[in-house]
Amino acid sequence: MILLKKSLPVLVASALFPLLASATDGPASEADQAQQKRDKAVQLDAVNVQGTSVNAGYTRTDASSATKTDTPIIETPQAISVVSNVQMRDQGVLTVQDALRYSAGVRADAYGVDSRGDDAFLRGTSFVQYLDGLRQAFGYAYARTEPYFLDHLEIVRGPSSVLYGQGTTGGLIALTSKRPQFEASHEVQLQVGNNARKQVGFDFTGPLDQAGHWAYRLIGVYRDSNSQIDHVPDDRKGLAPSITWAPDDNTRWTLLANLQFDHNGTSLNFLPNSGTLLPNPNGHIPTNRFVSEPGFDRYDTQQRSVSSFFEHRFNDTWKFETNLRYSHDNVDYRTLYPDVYSNPSYPFLDDTASTVARYSYISQDRHKRLVTDTHAQADFDFLGMQHRVLIGLDLGRSHTDSRQGNGFDEVPFNLYAPVYGNGFVAPDVFPIANSRSKQTGLYVQDQINWGDHWIGTVGFRHDRASLKTGDDRSEDNATTARYGLMYRFDSGIVPYVSYTESFQPLDSLDFYNRPYDPLRGKQYEAGVKYQPNGSPTLVTATYYDLREENRLSPDPENPLNQVQGGRARTRGVELEASTRVVEHVDLIVTYTWTKARPDDGTIVAGLPKTQASAWAVYHVNAGDSDGLSFGAGARYIGVNYDETGTLRVPAKTLFDAMVAWTQGPWRFSVNAANLTDQRYNASCLARGDCFVGPRRSIVGAATYRF
Repeated sequence: MILLKKSLPVLVASALFPLLASATDGPASEADQAQQKRDKAVQLDAVNVQGTSVNAGYTRTDASSATKTDTPIIETPQAISVVSNVQMRDQGVLTVQDALRYSAGVRADAYGVDSRGDDAFLRGTSFVQYLDGLRQAFGYAYARTEPYFLDHLEIVRGPSSVLYGQGTTGGLIALTSKRPQFEASHEVQLQVGNNARKQVGFDFTGPLDQAGHWAYRLIGVYRDSNSQIDHVPDDRKGLAPSITWAPDDNTRWTLLANLQFDHNGTSLNFLPNSGTLLPNPNGHIPTNRFVSEPGFDRYDTQQRSVSSFFEHRFNDTWKFETNLRYSHDNVDYRTLYPDVYSNPSYPFLDDTASTVARYSYISQDRHKRLVTDTHAQADFDFLGMQHRVLIGLDLGRSHTDSRQGNGFDEVPFNLYAPVYGNGFVAPDVFPIANSRSKQTGLYVQDQINWGDHWIGTVGFRHDRASLKTGDDRSEDNATTARYGLMYRFDSGIVPYVSYTESFQPLDSLDFYNRPYDPLRGKQYEAGVKYQPNGSPTLVTATYYDLREENRLSPDPENPLNQVQGGRARTRGVELEASTRVVEHVDLIVTYTWTKARPDDGTIVAGLPKTQASAWAVYHVNAGDSDGLSFGAGARYIGVNYDETGTLRVPAKTLFDAMVAWTQGPWRFSVNAANLTDQRYNASCLARGDCFVGPRRSIVGAATYRF
């Protein structure tokens, strides 16, 4: 309530500004209104692009997340991947983490099956997740985003603090919600799959009035499902209504709400390396093993948010945008996990290597957050150069109340023949000190074009962040910079170099309710991009060298905690290509080489040096026509190690496949991930635990559009 009261002036201002801005332009004539109705589907921002925008197959030429402007990917001095809605549909994406599997520089499923979040390595470290340009995920306990609600996502590799403030050296994942459209469209979808998956979804959008000034969108999902782990559900109820007001070609205001209620449990089981990676006299621990307690275990989230997105172009030079989101999330996390840490070399309580003791843990969190981003954009010529200047201010306020409890259950638990309800007593729960964080950032960026070939980007930002936990208070300030230079050849080849910095104040606390120091980093990047004018082919080759301070890593003594180390250096090479071949084949190919070394001589656990992937879909008829389509993909994940380099997790190659039939308003599809149902370990840690990778998933879907 305090957060809402203090934020009330911002909310009111954001609500009133659209009305004031549109009023300054005066009423439109009937002729103007008719033209406005015809133009509603056109983007408001007219971009001076050297070439033709292409959205064919999986190739997308434009991305806004790296610059906060509609800039072609080939003119952005940073490695970017765009995962379109079409790609997510073809690959049968069930989570945001699934959508990252065929992108360079990303290690998806780094900790196997984890219902708590969409975690992955991005250039050897964690990433920050944004939704519609505003930060979404805070800490490790948060509500996951429903991919059916998304239009696309962008993977921005490397530091992005100049525009976003709170970002890691690895980069960020920028999700974009589906928005109201002024052309009517309706869709109903039914899914069934293994693990007793049953899901129904709908997506309705269209105009609300004959003048074409108002449009709506209503998206919903209901899912009743089990998961790979026994006794762990994967249920969801979600609703995302939105409305857009566009009184003229220069003004657009969208209000979007999100209600999502998830009922899950503990799928990350922290199993011992004996019986997973290493031999055990009893054989392999089953990959569906549940090590917590039915009736007690849960990971339930309730997410409620409302967002406002307003943009107005005053003239050919000036454009204004202000975006805001208020969210209220509740997370109820209860689990038990094996004690493999007291004696990692032999964590068992018996001579048969089958029973372990268990830790219990409860965390009940209430998060209230307000995030805003307001910026003005100016397009003009000066000294013979074209400038696109962006000046902005973003604010973040977060308030978290938590109750926690933990305990130790000495009753032996058999990992091979579990018996539940054997005298377990849940720990008592007590309030802990609440935390309040504030962040304010002021930034400026200039995108410069001169001559017919040169492109430059310069940006600066100053951040002030504070965190109050109980009676303790910390405050940090930082100034970060960004520089980039590109040269565009007429052939479509664009070499570039860039330097970027990162600053990430952490508003989450460690397991013991202690604040973290901010993460800091810098990166040098050089690469080349290739896209002929009007071609559906986009190729990016990148080399980077980044340095990070205060990076987080798994606590060697507590699986629910992260500790901060010293410095780390990561170097890498990334290759990514997407294309459409003769209107029948959509293709994505990636290669990643990463070498990450913390200064203390350890290894980044779970990070393979080499990864590669390829995904292709063949359309019997032309790519966007009715008919049969079938495709397949392969993901190679190289050898990775624990922090000490002692435990070696073998390389693996996973296969995915799809087949689809489209006829008129109907589309029927079947998707399989890990088609051969390989049993594998995603990663292992020196403290004694390993994480089992996802087994085979098969989902069939029937979609009707009208």
